[in-house]
Amino acid sequence: MKIRAVTAFVADINKDKILSIANKLNFIKEEDILTKRISFPETNPNIEFSKLLDLVVDNSIIFSLISIKDKDKRLSQVKDALSAGENIYANVLLTSPSYVDEIVNLITRLEPSEASRFGILINDYFLLTPYFPTSTADVARDSFALSLLYVNDFKERKAVQGLEKADALGKIIESKTGLKYIGIDISLSPWGEESVGGLIEERSGKKIFNRGHIWTVGELNRELFSSAWEAKVSPIGYSEVMLPVGEDTILSKRVEEESLTLSQLLSMTFSCAAGLDMVGIEEDKELYKNIIKDAMAIQFVKKRPYGIRIIPSRGEKKIYIKEFGYIPTIKVV
Repeated sequence: MKIRAVTAFVADINKDKILSIANKLNFIKEEDILTKRISFPETNPNIEFSKLLDLVVDNSIIFSLISIKDKDKRLSQVKDALSAGENIYANVLLTSPSYVDEIVNLITRLEPSEASRFGILINDYFLLTPYFPTSTADVARDSFALSLLYVNDFKERKAVQGLEKADALGKIIESKTGLKYIGIDISLSPWGEESVGGLIEERSGKKIFNRGHIWTVGELNRELFSSAWEAKVSPIGYSEVMLPVGEDTILSKRVEEESLTLSQLLSMTFSCAAGLDMVGIEEDKELYKNIIKDAMAIQFVKKRPYGIRIIPSRGEKKIYIKEFGYIPTIKVV
């Protein structure tokens, strides 16, 4: 088990406070922590994004800097903010299909790295999660939460032990930093060879993503919550199976082989995978609109937060992003 992220949530923003929290995060030296992050509250409608950029006080820390609603007139300015640094992330809360066109227009303007740091959250309200880019600090006091990399623990039936170890570390960090520890997003998320796609294939006994995999994803989600209950941890955020194609070696390979298509990937999100994430899709505004509207319909039925990260493909079979490597373009059927 590794800590994928220690994410601090700030209740209100000013430069001195952000600098203080960044220093507290940097004081944490445990080697099993992969990233340190700071998530800002919903972006004040009266603040300019350039003022927020002044609060990025440490380039070694990742910032969920911008969280705006779909009707926000500053949506078109998000690209400029994302282009200011590779540690800057942004999200938009989508609650109405009336604003899908504007969001699609933004996605088609983004470069691959920018697109990997922009997320659409389909939900009734902003989400308190350590997972970027759809993280918003909806908190009354400064606090923090954890996300994990523990796919191998699941494979070895040691998820409970992994969660207990992470929870114990969370309490140690609370005592060291003075930030309130509020729990773990227990989502099962991959990184490279530590593959959720491989786990789904192993549990289902099938390599080609087809009938039965939706059930397998649902079973993994039930196991997640059973493990959390046994470990006595507080799940927050998504707390579901995640299928970010660009972060998962097996999923990427199946997309390249065309045995995992867009329709199949989208259908698995109906069974409580957290959303359509880190996937290369040919640039087509009408297609993007239909994907987002389909996702809105799925979220309406699921009644769970649903995140989307689309990486526009402009004719490439693979899209290169420095932070992630090559991300395949998925077959649209």
